[in-house]
Amino acid sequence: MKAIKSAAALSIIAASLYASVAHADPAEAMYSSKSLRAVETSIPEYPRRAQMIGVEGYSVVEFTVMPDGTVAEPAIAETNSRLFSRAALEAIESWKFEPVVADAGEAIPVRSAMKFSFVGSEQ
Repeated sequence: MKAIKSAAALSIIAASLYASVAHADPAEAMYSSKSLRAVETSIPEYPRRAQMIGVEGYSVVEFTVMPDGTVAEPAIAETNSRLFSRAALEAIESWKFEPVVADAGEAIPVRSAMKFSFVGSEQ
């Protein structure tokens, strides 16, 4: 029988899809996802229900990094199972980033996305 360990089995793929200035003209306000640098992270807990039924999956979370580096407006953009949504949202809400500084030297909000993969392993 396949059992899933909570934190040890969780594999997070930090696949930033894009980063753009929030509420700005997209034609002139795109920033590379390389502009985002996480300074505090947490690993989502593998949901107990998913563990019980042996489900693996992922959730893509879109969010805004505020000028102070905190995360705001997280939302599930895509998931293969709603079982992983809450864990992914709770994790990203606790992340902190270095502020992204525009050419003018001012910290700006940016919109980005992160994919969290939940992968089990046999015990």
